[in-house]
Amino acid sequence: MGSKPLSRVVRQAFPGRNELATAGDRLEGAVLAAALVIALLAVPVAGAVGSELHARQQTRVAVDQQTRQRADAVLAENAPPAAHVDDRGTVLEAVPVRARWLGPDGQERQGEVQAHYGATAGTTVPIWIDRHGGLTAPPLSAEGAVITAIGAALLVWGAATAAVALLYLVTRFVHTRLRRRRWELEWRQVSREWTAR
Repeated sequence: MGSKPLSRVVRQAFPGRNELATAGDRLEGAVLAAALVIALLAVPVAGAVGSELHARQQTRVAVDQQTRQRADAVLAENAPPAAHVDDRGTVLEAVPVRARWLGPDGQERQGEVQAHYGATAGTTVPIWIDRHGGLTAPPLSAEGAVITAIGAALLVWGAATAAVALLYLVTRFVHTRLRRRRWELEWRQVSREWTAR
């Protein structure tokens, strides 16, 4: 931001002793100043939210690493030969297929796993299982925990900033409408005085 636009924002936020500044101008400036302060104060708040979430996610990472493990599932049937498109037009790259795998206790388990279209029976598919041998989602990684925490912090800051920005824009819009209405009424009064002469 150059010096001219910055000085304009400062003059607008703080009309000071400007005799031409109305109460509406001062209110608009106060809302702008408050919006800037809140946006700045939201930074440490968002950082704290992200930090707290990261700490919780780190605990989950540790638990996931202890309770989930990789396994190989063997397809018990052929997957469909061609990819399909869902109702939204998205091409589906995998499909549920019946398969078998061994649990941590050595016992065989059965269920549906995601396999690529065209995969044949007997194909090995990597899966994640819990301590009981049931299918589960992959464990959360340390990188995933960091990304989630950063995303949450940015979301909190963005929401706070968007809220105060919207408040300022609404205030400015209403003030502009009222000011134009006042100018219109004043112009009508002046024009009547001119035509009466």
